[in-house]
Amino acid sequence: MAVDPEHEFVSADGWPRDLQAFAMASLFWGGFLLVRAIFALRAGAPAVPFEDVFLGVKFYGDHARLTMALQAIIFVTFAIGILMHQRWGLILALLYMAQVIIGHVIFIASNLGVDSQRSHVKIASVESPVVLMIALYVWYRARPLLSSTR
Repeated sequence: MAVDPEHEFVSADGWPRDLQAFAMASLFWGGFLLVRAIFALRAGAPAVPFEDVFLGVKFYGDHARLTMALQAIIFVTFAIGILMHQRWGLILALLYMAQVIIGHVIFIASNLGVDSQRSHVKIASVESPVVLMIALYVWYRARPLLSSTR
C-alpha cells in the first residue's frame, strides 16, 4: 500500500503542519518583540537609542517601542489565527509580510545615500530576499486553504 507523503505533513483538517510550525515560530518571535518593546531591550550599546523600522520608516525611543509592540501584537494575532486554523490568520500573515517587503524597499531606497545608515541598508538588503522567500513559501502553502470555500 502506497503512502501519500503529502498526507504526513497535513493535519486532519487539511492544514499543513509547516504552516503550524511557522505560526509557532511567529508566536515566539512576537513574544520576544513584545518583551523587547516593554522593557526597552536594545540590540546595541546602552548609548544607542532604541530603534525600530515600520512601513520603511525608522523610529527612535518611545515611538520605536510603540511600533515594535504593534508589530509584536500583529505577529501574535496572526500566529494564534493560524494555530486555530482560521483563514484570517493566513490573510493577516500575508498582508504583514507584504508590508515588511514593501517597507524594506522603501527603507533601502530612502536611505541608500545616507552614510550613517549604510550598515542598516546592507542588513535590509540581505534580509529582503529571505523575507521574500518566506512570504512566497507561506503564500504557496496557504493557497489551497485560501481558495477553498470552507
